[in-house]
Amino acid sequence: MKTAKPWSKTTEPLSYDQIYRYFEQVLEECLESINEFENDYYQGITSSLTHAPKIQSSKRSVSVNALIAWSRPLNELRNARSLHDIRNGKTIRDLLSEARAGTLVESISEDSCHLMQQILDKTNEHLYSKIPVLTNKIADCMNLMQQYFLSFYDIENIQDIIQKKKKEKLPDQYVETAYIYEKSRWLHIFHVNKSLKILREMQQRVEDSKGIVLSSLSRECQELAVRCDCTSLSYVFALPETYIEARRAVVGLQTWLLEDKKYTSFIQTSLKVLDEKYAEAKKMFEIGKAHLSQAEYRTDSFRIQLSKVEQENETNEKKLDELEARLETKERDYLSKRLTCEVYEDQLKKMLKEADNREDTLNNHLSIERFQQEIRQFSKELPKLKAQMDALQGRLEFFKQRKQELLALRVECKKIEHDLQLALEDKILKENELNRVISCRQTIRNIYKCRATNDLPQKIFYSLPVKSKLPGESSNDDLSKAIRIVAKYIGRDWSRLYWNLPFYPMRGKEEVSKDINSIDDKYHRGDVFRDQAVDSLGKWRRFHTRAKLDDLMQALRSINRLDILQIIDRRIVKPKQSMNDNQEEIDPRKKEIEDLNRKLNRLFEKIHTGVITVHDTYVYSKIGLDPLQPVRKHRPLVMH
Repeated sequence: MKTAKPWSKTTEPLSYDQIYRYFEQVLEECLESINEFENDYYQGITSSLTHAPKIQSSKRSVSVNALIAWSRPLNELRNARSLHDIRNGKTIRDLLSEARAGTLVESISEDSCHLMQQILDKTNEHLYSKIPVLTNKIADCMNLMQQYFLSFYDIENIQDIIQKKKKEKLPDQYVETAYIYEKSRWLHIFHVNKSLKILREMQQRVEDSKGIVLSSLSRECQELAVRCDCTSLSYVFALPETYIEARRAVVGLQTWLLEDKKYTSFIQTSLKVLDEKYAEAKKMFEIGKAHLSQAEYRTDSFRIQLSKVEQENETNEKKLDELEARLETKERDYLSKRLTCEVYEDQLKKMLKEADNREDTLNNHLSIERFQQEIRQFSKELPKLKAQMDALQGRLEFFKQRKQELLALRVECKKIEHDLQLALEDKILKENELNRVISCRQTIRNIYKCRATNDLPQKIFYSLPVKSKLPGESSNDDLSKAIRIVAKYIGRDWSRLYWNLPFYPMRGKEEVSKDINSIDDKYHRGDVFRDQAVDSLGKWRRFHTRAKLDDLMQALRSINRLDILQIIDRRIVKPKQSMNDNQEEIDPRKKEIEDLNRKLNRLFEKIHTGVITVHDTYVYSKIGLDPLQPVRKHRPLVMH
């Protein structure tokens, strides 16, 4: 199996694995350079001393051992001039000049001056020759990573958020993967730029009058100074600060590299989760819709029923008043007749008792019969009245019962409407959740399509628009039709055609040759030439941002494939021209008709203005209106 060639930033990358290997190698080289510079600074200076101090402990780091060994002679040199702190190069040069001139108050050893001179020389050497090269290498690496490591997710005001100028708005939990990576990406850029700024400014800081202030250095340098008794030797930590910041920048880029390697797989996992969430949310939404539909049907049915009962109640209210009045009349009538009947019965009993005690008279007998007749009449009427009263009372009770049922229906209707409102709110919530999942799913899907496309490195390299073709996009334009025709008939000439196709941005001969070799090695079975032609023309269309039908036809002319040109001309170009040139045919009699109408209009104007009378007869001539000349009869020629 062939191993992929290493990538350089000036050539077209074939895949992201190639890019990843390049960055791994470059960052590893940067770390090796930092370690080399650090060892050169600590061990190189220590070993150059006349009386090199012994390593105090193998358990401690090289930097700690070196700084502990330097602290005593450097502090003696500082105390000899009664300096509070050694912060810049000018102070060191003045101190060394005075030491060589012998103007210092206290005597100092030669090793102290030599050590300070070595530190000054190493600092200048690294800051002016080695650190700038390392800084540029890290900056180039970061710029390339910023170019190729894309999240395809935008965060509004991300730079202000990173710098804590604006408050962060938390994203939807379903797009947290893209959000976290994009934020982490900008954090890496921000911190690396911050470290690079420190590296670039260190040259100026070591020569400023203010110099290196220990409190402005990193926490690691401050702890190292306290541990090694070098808190008054700030200048010594100029290079260690650059090593720490450079290493921090490289480690940040390595972390970014690992995150980008995992980003596509994480996006794919998020997409799978969102697919499941979409199916679940859609199911819940359908259930919510069904519940709402049932609640609406139940509410509508109940409202219809309630409306009928309301109408019935309105009618019953009118009848109720009438029935109550009738019942009251019947009750009065019944009570009156019943009381009258009771009085008659009492009177009849008295009359019958008196009739037994005395002789029956005719008048008494008639009175008794009349009372008995009245009582019999009351006995017939009272049950009827009672029955009528009971009937009226029954109807009144029925109306009251219907009214109670109406009140119960109103209460039930309110409950059902409340249930409908709850079902509607539940449906809206589930619909919002579904729309939310759909939106997040579409976002993650677009990210995955962009990240998973095979030609993403090439598109970025040539600054082409990175956009995956979405479903539903038309592939039936003229160029697509022409590509299908060319792929069908081009045969083995596809490589010659590819060589003659234009590219914008320009592609060199080496890149074109690689494309042809790659396509040639890919296909071995089936309709090989057609598949190769389709692949090559698709690649050309992706890499040529200004691809159009004329470019393809010009390339076909260059390789003398006029047969394919004729097919394209017959199937695509001419039908399009005929459609564009299909104008309305001009009637040859149109001009004659227009002239006739114009003459008629002139005639009517003259008649209307009185220029001519209707008795005159005019004829149409080529010049205009002429009076009709009388016909002359000519004599025939007579032969004499």
